[in-house]
Amino acid sequence: MADQSESGSRRLQSVEQAFAVMAFLDEAEGATLSETAEALDMPPSTAHIHLGTLVETGYVVRKGKVYDCSFRFLERGGRMRDEMALFQAAKPEIDDLQEQTDEHTNITVEEDGYSVQLYKSHSQQSIDDDAPLGDHLYLHTTATGKAILSELSTETVEGILGKRGMPARTDDTITDRETLFEELETIRERDYSINRGEHFPGVAAIGTAIVSEPDDAIGAISISGPLSRMGPERVEEDLAPALMNKKNIIELKLKRAE
Repeated sequence: MADQSESGSRRLQSVEQAFAVMAFLDEAEGATLSETAEALDMPPSTAHIHLGTLVETGYVVRKGKVYDCSFRFLERGGRMRDEMALFQAAKPEIDDLQEQTDEHTNITVEEDGYSVQLYKSHSQQSIDDDAPLGDHLYLHTTATGKAILSELSTETVEGILGKRGMPARTDDTITDRETLFEELETIRERDYSINRGEHFPGVAAIGTAIVSEPDDAIGAISISGPLSRMGPERVEEDLAPALMNKKNIIELKLKRAE
C-alpha cells in the first residue's frame, strides 16, 4: 500500500515497515518474533511475514527464536567504502598519521546532512568518542563535521541545520547558530577545526576538509585524543601541521586520479 508523505512523495508502507524491523533488530542486538511485534506495534502475523522475507533475502538471520541483522550490510557497506576514491587515497595517509601522532585518526564523509565515519585508525595509547564505523553524527558536534560545514555555502549550511537541528551531545556542544557560523568563519581562516569535548566528554579533535574542487567538500580527516594531550600548543605546533600535510597529499592524489 502506498501513502502520500508530507513532502508529496509516495511511499510504500511495507518497505518502511521492513526497514523499521531491521532498525529495531540492530538496536536490540537481536529479538524474538513477539518482541519485534510488540516493539513495533504490529500484529505478530505481519511481523512474521517481514522477518521471514528478510531471512529469505539474507538481510536477517535466525538463530533459534532470535532474529538479528546479517553481515550482508557489512558486505554492501564495505564494498561501497572500498570503491570510494576518497577512501583509497586517504586510508594509507591516515594510517601513517596515526603512527606519527600516536592518536586516533579518522576519515568521514557528509551524507544527507550527517557526518558518516568511514574509517578509523586506532592507537592503543589514545581514546576517542567510540563512534562505530558507519555511524551518522551531527555535523555541528564533531571536528570533521564542522570542517565540512566550513566548506559549504551559507544557504547549504542553513538547510542542513533546518533539517537536522542542533541538538546538544554534551554541555560543550555548540547549539546556537550565530556561534556556529562565527566558528565556521574561523575554520575557513585557519583551514582546520577544533572540537573540545563537544561530541564526547573528555575527547578533543582537530579536523580539516578534503576538497576535490573549490567549494566542494567531499569529506574530512581528523586526529582525536584526550583533552589532556590536545592542548593549544601541541595542536598548533605538531598536530595541525601534520594534519594539513596529509590533507595536501590526499587532495593531490585525488586530483591525479580524476
